[in-house]
Amino acid sequence: MTELLDRLHASLTGVYSLERELGRGGMSTVFLAQDLKHDRDVALKVLRPDLASAVGSDRFLREIKVTAALNHPHILPLLDSGSIDDLVYYVMPYVTGGSLRDRLVAGNPLSLEEALTVTRRVASALDYAHRMGVVHRDVKPENILFSEGLAVVADFGIAQAVALADRQTLTRTGYPVGTLGYMSPEQAAGKTDLDSHTDVFSLGAVAYEMLIGQTPDGWPAPEDSRLGRLTDAPPDHRDRLDAMPGRVEQALARALALRPADRFDSPGEFAEALATAARERIVVPEEEMREIFARAAALEAEDRPEALPPSGEALTMGAVEQVAAEIGIPPERVRQAALGIGKYARSDLSTRYVQGMRPASDGKLVTYRSAPDVDYTKGRLRASRVMPVEIAESRLPELIPVIEDELDLIGHASIVGRTLTWSPAAQGSEGRHIVVTVRPRGEETEVHLDERLEYSGWREAAPGIGAGCGVLFGLFLALMMGLDDGGILVTALPGGALGAWMAMKGIENTVVDTRRPELQKLLEQLSAAVESAGTEPATLELGEKR
Repeated sequence: MTELLDRLHASLTGVYSLERELGRGGMSTVFLAQDLKHDRDVALKVLRPDLASAVGSDRFLREIKVTAALNHPHILPLLDSGSIDDLVYYVMPYVTGGSLRDRLVAGNPLSLEEALTVTRRVASALDYAHRMGVVHRDVKPENILFSEGLAVVADFGIAQAVALADRQTLTRTGYPVGTLGYMSPEQAAGKTDLDSHTDVFSLGAVAYEMLIGQTPDGWPAPEDSRLGRLTDAPPDHRDRLDAMPGRVEQALARALALRPADRFDSPGEFAEALATAARERIVVPEEEMREIFARAAALEAEDRPEALPPSGEALTMGAVEQVAAEIGIPPERVRQAALGIGKYARSDLSTRYVQGMRPASDGKLVTYRSAPDVDYTKGRLRASRVMPVEIAESRLPELIPVIEDELDLIGHASIVGRTLTWSPAAQGSEGRHIVVTVRPRGEETEVHLDERLEYSGWREAAPGIGAGCGVLFGLFLALMMGLDDGGILVTALPGGALGAWMAMKGIENTVVDTRRPELQKLLEQLSAAVESAGTEPATLELGEKR
């Protein structure tokens, strides 16, 4: 038994029982321990003594308290922390599903669907943390774990706490600031005022490794993000990149841009762009492709037909964008030009492919601008659809991952009397009150969604703020008109009531306008899943979209 383990055993007696060492990293040593008070397995991480000395134990523990406040289904929570002489430790749940690093063995990439699912869930966790003012700074496969099959991000805030120490001091201890292969250029340059763009780069590198099997071969050239093509990719990387939908590489190139301003503004925006690129396989015949190039070149005031691909080729729209980018025509010009050509000008393509997606309040992108099946009355959103297939009771559990994947929430599910009922687990002060019901009846299956809107957090204060503003406006109006005390009351009180009502209606309309498209999309995905489960014997894969 090592000296470190002996010291920990002696100091943590009665609180934690250390069982064995799980692994070592550049920053800490990880032990499997038993939480004696709660009778549960935990992962106890001990910061390297030289690193703890460089950072300062009090300072480190003070900073990681921010991590303890993070409450998100895809963030591994911080359970405890403390110090023993020159040792600093922190405790997290012990996750048995392994890490993403375990799945990326021998350089084998993941399937496109699995990579997109992991990227989306990690992006959701990062977006939430960014809204809470926390930048991870060390997104890598080792910090992406799997709990019950769901990706969770570990060590939130730890790298940020370490980064507060003097860089030269850290360098002398041998601690690498960030992880090579996933570290953004600005982080490698020693900048400390990092924002969400550095996590976008790291997530882009992780997504690249999941899809290609290896990390990018160095930082892309500055022009790569504009071209939408990783021009210096090694031949074996290039073969795999070319086998993917054309716009996947564009999304990766933008996420890995050398300059932060050239990247996506948020991990969620990157994840949605990647998912959209994977879904879209618009085949463009040669004649239409050449017309698109001509129109795009005219829009860019650059006419170079000699750069067009050989006669007879038919490419995907993403590939058309890539070829155009290589001769100096940006992808947005190609999309703009495509609007004026035959079938590419259809309204559905215009909305889905060219105009883009509307951002929701939580950073996710909603692909349904309207929600014809979702009604709103008396504080409740409801949607129903009856599918002309009967789903067997044994297949109802297959719908649970579809619900949780679409809403990005973890929930409770029960199956009673051949009826599946799902509702989300508590998600903090901003929790949602949704009930999803799937009920077979005869040869049909009914899908029903019901969400009760409740306003918490800052939204609860909105009517009061609106009333205050209304009263002040009424007072100002009364003073301008020279009214007496009675006149002041006549203007101030109605102004306050009107201000409260306007604030309340404004919050209500904003929430409804955001939630309705989300529920419409969930209804569409559940309907497709029910139809698949009712007609096909194959098991629905996690996160599968039809």
